[in-house]
Amino acid sequence: LVVQIAWPVTVFALCAMTFGKELARLRQEHPLFANHYIAYQELKDAAASGEVPKLMRLLQQELDRINDLVSVEMAALRSGLQVRYRKATEGSTGFLDAESIDNLAEAIDRMHQFVEVNYQGFQKIMKRCSERQDTASCTWFLAQVQAAPFRHYSFDELLVPLGQLRAAHRQQRAGQSEATMSDIASKALSPVGEGQSQVFFVQAKDVMRVKLALLQKLSPVGAMCKAKTTQATRDTSRMVSKLSRRTVHIYLEGASGNQYAERYRRRVEGSAAASGSGVLLRCRLAAAQDGEPGTIEDLTDPEHEAEIDVEDEAGRVTMARLPQRLMNALMEGTVDAKHRSPASLAAAEVIKRDGLRPAVSASFIRSSFAADSKDSAAPELVSIDEAIFFRDEAALADTKAWCFAASKTGAATVASPQVDFPGAVLRVWLPPQESAELIRMTGLEKFDLQHVPSFSEAMHGMALVHRELATPLPPWIPSETLTPTYQRSSLFIPKAAPAPALGGAGAGKAAGKPKEGEKTAAGGAPGGGSFRRTLMCCAGRSARAPDMRLKVDCKTPLAIERTLLRWMRSTVLLASLSSFLVSASSPSMQLNGLLLGLVSIVFVALPAHNYWCRSIELMNPASQQPKVDRFMPTAMAWSFSVIMLATLVVNVTTE
Repeated sequence: LVVQIAWPVTVFALCAMTFGKELARLRQEHPLFANHYIAYQELKDAAASGEVPKLMRLLQQELDRINDLVSVEMAALRSGLQVRYRKATEGSTGFLDAESIDNLAEAIDRMHQFVEVNYQGFQKIMKRCSERQDTASCTWFLAQVQAAPFRHYSFDELLVPLGQLRAAHRQQRAGQSEATMSDIASKALSPVGEGQSQVFFVQAKDVMRVKLALLQKLSPVGAMCKAKTTQATRDTSRMVSKLSRRTVHIYLEGASGNQYAERYRRRVEGSAAASGSGVLLRCRLAAAQDGEPGTIEDLTDPEHEAEIDVEDEAGRVTMARLPQRLMNALMEGTVDAKHRSPASLAAAEVIKRDGLRPAVSASFIRSSFAADSKDSAAPELVSIDEAIFFRDEAALADTKAWCFAASKTGAATVASPQVDFPGAVLRVWLPPQESAELIRMTGLEKFDLQHVPSFSEAMHGMALVHRELATPLPPWIPSETLTPTYQRSSLFIPKAAPAPALGGAGAGKAAGKPKEGEKTAAGGAPGGGSFRRTLMCCAGRSARAPDMRLKVDCKTPLAIERTLLRWMRSTVLLASLSSFLVSASSPSMQLNGLLLGLVSIVFVALPAHNYWCRSIELMNPASQQPKVDRFMPTAMAWSFSVIMLATLVVNVTTE
């Protein structure tokens, strides 16, 4: 369904060629890696035979071999790029020939394709294993593949030195095309706000190639900085590059859907703002890059600044910055005196007037590209958002955090969906005519980009997780058969009282207390149970979210059983030691054995009870992540201490 939402992918063309034939084609195109691709046919035969030991041995061999090759090739690419980059910064021109730079770009594309194809091969083998009863136990190996080193190399690190090499080469051959690019860059639009860019959908398989194509005419908005030294690595000359950064956009909405309706009027219909509700809000969180002064990388840090974009009735965008510890107070419609500004006051007024709350968030990794310029503040022309997923922010149950990205627990009142977006979004921050010229100059036409006028992340996310309020549907989602994930939007559920804001001028002190004469959450005492009763009363029987099918790894129940068996083994040892000591003639030994016997009886009941409770939790779809239980180890430690003390007292008194 999500694929249908994004764009009509040519599924027939992708399915017409099997993975085995695709692998054979790649071996012919890239003879350097011909003998290093995954042994797909051999693994498929082992899975079909049902020989689990043989299959697991082959899987581990293939994974180790691919990890080693990718590690060597990535180190060679990184070293070659950094050497050329250092020579170029020193003024040497012998390393700036176009052919060698093109070869490096092709090597990056080839290695990226090698990683993706091999990962796809492992996925297909695991899918075959899951379809057979005798090999179903092998599916856990996919988690090991996902955590493997070859899956966690950042190819964006290679694009920054490559882009700077291309920029230096373009400066040596300045000509008519560079003058044209400068004219286009002079018409760049501001990236602040939502509706300034021309949006194109990019298929996932083309994202890396699109980036490489952009580097032929544009420079990456990234930096080369010295790598942090550790105890194992003290090389101060090693350089790292940063291009992409994790970004989260949080959009606010109320139960009436005013924000969605206003966006639809502006983005789709192109009409003026409606009277009384013409202010649009968007909050942003962006992870800091290494080397940026005065920034905090952790998005959950209370001091990390959130940016609030406020678009007024005339389309003008102003921005306010607030530390996250004050965002809960802002969601209540208040701003402390120290952080008051026209933008923050306007945002607080709209939030309080329309009853807005975080409704949907779009999380993605953004890579930006700009025109060549000696000025470090060159205007951004193109950005690529990938690894996009949307989340229902109204389902957040953590009252200390104002959104999922800022929450350290991520607990949800209902099962919060995380809807992945297939492919990537290409944004060109230029007017339509200049945008078309830039696409032509960079050669992006060959990637079959789909232009999506009036695209909005907020409208797309609302259509996915709050379908009842997304009326009418955005034009790039033509299917009227789109149904909401839940029977009722979580925006109709009353939100829990927020935690007090630190330093928020007392804005949150009475947030959780009902006013005098007001009823509490369920007409009684406030608490977790009353909130659930309120949910049933306000939302009605049909508003209850259906229980989702609980997906539990087969290792989890076995882990609980292994824990029980280990406790029982320890209990048997204690009981054996107890019987030996009781049979002795010494009073202290008999006392010691008697006490150990009592402890062994207790630790027959406690592990069995714990095993029963954990098994019941696994059968409950609404169960949350269990906390660490240290009761039994603590009880055993105290028991041993008491026994040793009692034995010591008996020995002293008898002597």
